Amino acid sequence: MSVPKPNAETLAWLREIVGDLPVEPMGVGANRLYTVGDLVLRVFHDTERLARDPWYRPEQEARTLRLLAETPVAAPELVAARLAGAEPALLTTRVPGTPEPPADPAVLLDRAAEVLAAIHAVDASGADPVEYATYYDPAVDGARTVPAWSTRPHVWQRMFAALAEEPPPAVPGFIHRDFHAEQLLWLGEEIGGVVDWTTGCVGPRGVDLARMRLNLALTHGVAVAEEFLPAYAKASGRPEEHHPYWDLLDAGDALLDWPEPRTNDEIVEWQRFEAWVGRAVRTLTRT
Repeated sequence: MSVPKPNAETLAWLREIVGDLPVEPMGVGANRLYTVGDLVLRVFHDTERLARDPWYRPEQEARTLRLLAETPVAAPELVAARLAGAEPALLTTRVPGTPEPPADPAVLLDRAAEVLAAIHAVDASGADPVEYATYYDPAVDGARTVPAWSTRPHVWQRMFAALAEEPPPAVPGFIHRDFHAEQLLWLGEEIGGVVDWTTGCVGPRGVDLARMRLNLALTHGVAVAEEFLPAYAKASGRPEEHHPYWDLLDAGDALLDWPEPRTNDEIVEWQRFEAWVGRAVRTLTRT
């Protein structure tokens, strides 16, 4: 997909900051990404999401990056923010590394656990942080429904019943909120940095563990996903305890974004997802 140039207002703003450095497209996803010399421009181009999605807010990411600048966490540094206009934008430093993880899953687990432990050690008390809330909003999304593609509807019904109960007690702390392997940039077997901080907030640390575990279960299998908990416990010094409620809560949020599968590969991925949810449901009944 081709990436259109930033609009005239954004280009004029850039020139005031960096002069006539070339602006080259990098890619497009939730944001349009551009290189500007050795910097990165992130344009929040989705006007519909800007209007309705509380987790697609450039001012929120700017606040988080300012907080992280005073910590050991390897994150982009905010250079400038343009928060007004139809397409707000952030200009940041470029985190070194590539998204290709090490071939050895044990290295991935250990390094990711160390980084997540550092994120969870951030003191956000003086930063006026956003409070965690689920992506799922019954007022917007309606009642939870079993996916049409499901071959095990009872799994989802049991998950929905569990999520209707009060969450387990959890001491809130700073979290990435969308922490998974694709947010990590690698320099060999070390992590150069963590990206995509739009959802940074204060909430249950189990949410970060759940999202990372789901990602690992889909890409590396359940056995690797389960090994992330002891790796995190070792890195953080916290007890190896994780309530399956957070896995179910994260799965409920993930369900909102994934379309019905159409290809064989997509069907296999959904089957893995459903199996992961079933595993969490069974674990919950034993707690």
